[in-house]
Amino acid sequence: MNKLSGKFVAGGFSLALLLLCGVGITSFISFQRLRQEKQWVIHTHRVIEALDHLHVGLSNAENARSSYIFTSKVAYKKVYEQEKRNVAQQFQSIKNLTRDNFRQQDKLKQIEPKLEQKFNFLQKSIEIFEQQGLAKAVDIAHSNQFIAIDTQLKNLTQAMESEEKTLLQQRIANADESFNQSIFVVALGYGLSFFLIVGVYLLLQEQIRINQVLSAEAILLEQQAAKAKLVNILETVTDAFVALDRNWCYTYVNQRAGQIFNRHPEDLIGKNIWEEFPEAVEQNLYQIYHQALAEQQIIEMEEFYLPWGLWFENRIYPTQEGLSIFFQDITRRKSAELALENSEKRYRSLVIATSQAVWLADAQGFPKEYSSWMTLTGQTQKEIQELGWLNAVHPEDREFSQFLWNQAKEWKSPYKLEHRVRVADGSYRFFAVRGVPILDGDNQIQEWIGTHTDITDRKLAEEALQQAKAELEIKVQERTAELQKLNEELRNSNQELEQFAYIASHDLQEPLRAVTGYSQLLVEEYRDKLDESAQEYIDYIIDGARRMQQLIQDLLAYSRVGTRGRAFTPTDCNAVMREALSNLQVAIAESQAIITYDLLPNLLADKTQLVQLFQNLIGNAIKFRRKDVPPEIQISAVMVEGNRDVGEEDLTQHCVWLFSVQDNSIGIKSQYLERIFEIFRRLHTRREFPGTGIGLAICKKIVERHNGRIWAESQLGVGTTFYFTLDESIA
Repeated sequence: MNKLSGKFVAGGFSLALLLLCGVGITSFISFQRLRQEKQWVIHTHRVIEALDHLHVGLSNAENARSSYIFTSKVAYKKVYEQEKRNVAQQFQSIKNLTRDNFRQQDKLKQIEPKLEQKFNFLQKSIEIFEQQGLAKAVDIAHSNQFIAIDTQLKNLTQAMESEEKTLLQQRIANADESFNQSIFVVALGYGLSFFLIVGVYLLLQEQIRINQVLSAEAILLEQQAAKAKLVNILETVTDAFVALDRNWCYTYVNQRAGQIFNRHPEDLIGKNIWEEFPEAVEQNLYQIYHQALAEQQIIEMEEFYLPWGLWFENRIYPTQEGLSIFFQDITRRKSAELALENSEKRYRSLVIATSQAVWLADAQGFPKEYSSWMTLTGQTQKEIQELGWLNAVHPEDREFSQFLWNQAKEWKSPYKLEHRVRVADGSYRFFAVRGVPILDGDNQIQEWIGTHTDITDRKLAEEALQQAKAELEIKVQERTAELQKLNEELRNSNQELEQFAYIASHDLQEPLRAVTGYSQLLVEEYRDKLDESAQEYIDYIIDGARRMQQLIQDLLAYSRVGTRGRAFTPTDCNAVMREALSNLQVAIAESQAIITYDLLPNLLADKTQLVQLFQNLIGNAIKFRRKDVPPEIQISAVMVEGNRDVGEEDLTQHCVWLFSVQDNSIGIKSQYLERIFEIFRRLHTRREFPGTGIGLAICKKIVERHNGRIWAESQLGVGTTFYFTLDESIA
């Protein structure tokens, strides 16, 4: 009997060890499989995210192109080019991610020429806008061919996204299946190991009973050895395990359970479970534990433990001593299941909310479920079976609808079109149709699921839009004719202004030169014969003639800013500054002015006018200097975002150069800061400061010709800073 028992014990332990090894190997294989499934799920998410970025890039490119042709701002054209490159990058990323999916690669081969065609249309609309104007560019953007390409692109990308979402669901399901299989295998292995150990233990008890000659110490040692082996097994399992006696006190708690409880296992031994965790009394598991102990039945349950906010899977085994409980945290799995269930509910709600009719058909197209179709069209079941669903389609649309249906069945592709359907009240309405084939593992159609969505309102709106577009084109043509007439009148007016400028520069100045010259001759020849009053009157005549001549010259300079300006060329602002300072060297020397400037940028500009701009601003700073204080003037330039003024929000997003001319002059009162740029606006008398009051007006006109703005900030007795902006590049 001893030999036989020894063989049974050895065999039982060997089998248990083999089972544990098998469970370990199986767990490792399952873990690797779960990791692989997780990588596939992440890969699918990346593909879906890349498809979303492709959609966003296409939308941004089209919006940038539209903004450019409507606003003519170069910044939007740059955005368009950037988004075009982003779309290409996203497309290449999708291509790389789906290189192992031949179906997706086939769709990408279809998408690539469509993308190229779409960007060709967008580029063509930009070129037509730049050459022929807004109306022609809008015609290209709204052409049927462009809309068809856009629709095909959306359908293809949506088909790819749908396939990826289907793959995602399958891979999540595979991961869950692998996880459940792992749990089952581990539980089965440990359960069998447990029962083998119990059998070995019972066999040892029988051996002890048969061999009563053994001492009590030997029996105790055998029991302790069996208990130690059981403890080792329970400590190696991945599940949490606790044992309770009939008084609900812990007799054993493994390390995994201690981690979940956030307690040391030895601190719980001998303590009552309901006293240690009183909140559990309100949970369903309180009743289940009592039921398992009272009825001596094994119970498996999933319970949400509200105090911890976690889901647990419990397996409760009653014993003579009390309860043995295996449990594990399944919160992640339950969260995924709930998320999937909510996603399915949202999908069903979306179908109900957006579709007028949902239908199911077999592989050949014969209806399987068409209750909503009968409600929509008023067809009876007999009519559908005898005449078919095409009988409710408008006669003019039937042939095309049948053709596309046959093509979709042959190609195993989605069925998409728009046609008119007779509804229950007898009227025809427009519907958007979409049917999707459900394929089996052999790529054969099992059934079709589709929707009919009422788009009558959209069709009516499109017709109204077409009519409004035609009326708008007529108005644009009329307005264009008016603008051409106004342009002709403006050209004539400019010619007259040029003629006036010529007269002012020659004919008006000639009498003034005569008055000035003869007055000076009169003073030189008859100075001794004139009394003091006569000499004073002649001085007034000469001064007035000179001021009149200076006024005419300033008016000519002001008028020629826009009419005689030179073409914009690459201009070094540092060279401009040196030329302006050279022109002012006499005034600088007399006033002992200190002028410093930072490194200035290169711009596209009219060099002559920039010299005049800096010369006027620096000359003003010298002219309006404080008494006994040498002028100190600092010129600088920084690049800023947008062409903005102080306290204003910039609506454009291009870079401009912000110039500043800061001095320590007498300053300007704040209420006059806006008026100083008006022509002939003077804040001081001619005796205080000479001049005609046109210098700052000329500055403003020069800056505005360069698409910039000019303003000033000042503090009386401290100084004034003039700011103006110039574009980084001027078209």
